Amino acid sequence: MTSKKAITQFQLIFLLIHSQVGVGVISLPYDVFLQAGGDSWISVLLTGIIIQAMILLNGALMARFPSTHLYGIMQSLFGKMMGKLLTILYCIYLISIGSLVLAKFGYIIKVWMLPQTPTWLLLCLMTFIVFYTVKDDLQIMARFFVLSSVIIFVFVALSAYSLKDLNITYILPVGERGISPILQGIKPSIYSYQGFDLLLLVYPFVHASKKGVVKAATIANVFVTIFYSFLVFTSLLFFSPNELKLVPEPVLYLIKSFSFKMIERPDLLFTSIWIILVATTYMNLLYGITLGFSHVMNTKEIKYFALIAGCLCFIVAINFQGKYEVEFLSKFSSYLIYPFAFGLPVLLLLASILFRKKEQVE
Repeated sequence: MTSKKAITQFQLIFLLIHSQVGVGVISLPYDVFLQAGGDSWISVLLTGIIIQAMILLNGALMARFPSTHLYGIMQSLFGKMMGKLLTILYCIYLISIGSLVLAKFGYIIKVWMLPQTPTWLLLCLMTFIVFYTVKDDLQIMARFFVLSSVIIFVFVALSAYSLKDLNITYILPVGERGISPILQGIKPSIYSYQGFDLLLLVYPFVHASKKGVVKAATIANVFVTIFYSFLVFTSLLFFSPNELKLVPEPVLYLIKSFSFKMIERPDLLFTSIWIILVATTYMNLLYGITLGFSHVMNTKEIKYFALIAGCLCFIVAINFQGKYEVEFLSKFSSYLIYPFAFGLPVLLLLASILFRKKEQVE
């Protein structure tokens, strides 16, 4: 563990929160509503339970390899060549998610704030800012995440303001459509939770026991689950079912409906704050890619790999600018989440048990 990588258990909580709360937060209520209707909030809660189960499973894997991150575990279990091949595939998965985050960011900003600004310039500025932070390693990122977490509570406060116009009948009766739509609503919810798997990349750098790491991940997951459930719940109570079908970014439309004496367009203020959440999510993804590249090349230097990772995400994202192009990239990335975020940790744990391999700690 190097000093630039070392973080505390407290910082890990915010690192994991920011890895999940990002670009999808403004469209989550709409995406889940299309599947689960008025019971969308139940789907989000169930998704949180599924993610918690994965955190505990990851904890079991961490206990067998307490000082080795995901890329090192793959190499220990499957050998040098196969381990590096899996690392490259995992980096491709992270690049697809990072490109999607960048593409969605460019699309939303073009639609809501800067319609005349070239998309390539928006993506270039975001990539440069993220690279500037990631190149200084994990510790700087963690400190920034702690400071920027206050904006999440601004999200909560602005969303809570809508409760003055709530209509409880929009979600009644609970469970009217049955269990099947609720279960179908879990799928789009999982896309917004993507990022919990960052735990397997950063846990060796945390100054805490493995139980402490799992505890920090649990706190982060509980917070994200409550936060997402609250946003979905307020959107369901504010928009009628017919209205919610027509607003792909319901959180932004909700804020736009407010009127304050000192702020004429609160949605623009809200979007400006949301940009920070996009940046922190993108930082985590870029760090995961950079760590993978440096592991494949057997070096601890990450600055140049961070630049390469940022350029790769930028090149992919710049080719997906329109609404349907972004949806296509989103659909492609969604196919990769299950094998890499869920399947791979299970495979590694089973392989370590089957082959009786674990790290020998002195």
